[in-house]
Amino acid sequence: MQNCADKLGFEFDNSAEKLVGSLEYMLEHIAGNLPARADAEDILFKSKVIITELLTNGIKHAGNSNTWFEIEIYPDCLVIRKNDKGTPLYLVDPDHLPKVADENKKLISADMLNSLYAIWESENHIRFASEEGSFDEVLPVEQVMEHFGILIITCSSDEFTYTYDRLSYTNTFRVQLLF
Repeated sequence: MQNCADKLGFEFDNSAEKLVGSLEYMLEHIAGNLPARADAEDILFKSKVIITELLTNGIKHAGNSNTWFEIEIYPDCLVIRKNDKGTPLYLVDPDHLPKVADENKKLISADMLNSLYAIWESENHIRFASEEGSFDEVLPVEQVMEHFGILIITCSSDEFTYTYDRLSYTNTFRVQLLF
């Protein structure tokens, strides 16, 4: 990845009333700073879906009253980061970690359209991946709904990761869109 051409830091106060204005603010920043070769319509559509889900996640799950967003625009990609303090995503709980070191990929949601996987790159760092669904791996609807936001972001991005810092109690969701 080349040097960052533009960076925006933004604090969201985790209130539903601020969601639309916060979304518009971040999208305007992205639109005004995309390189000419980027497919602006595609990037803005994906960004809108991703940021909406991350803002909603902040309202529903953040352990404090605000969430920190960073938007970094590079010559070849856009990176969106959401940081909050609080309870970690349950997937980094020791009870959910893969039991065998070689078994680092776990199906966490599946319907007939998509299978969503968590892939552990370390104990506190997960990369999400989606594959076309099949009729063989359909999970209960309650489990599908639980992970629908993660699926939306995974399918809309080129890379989606989650990291939990146990020392600072910080959740970091990182999304990358390639141009």
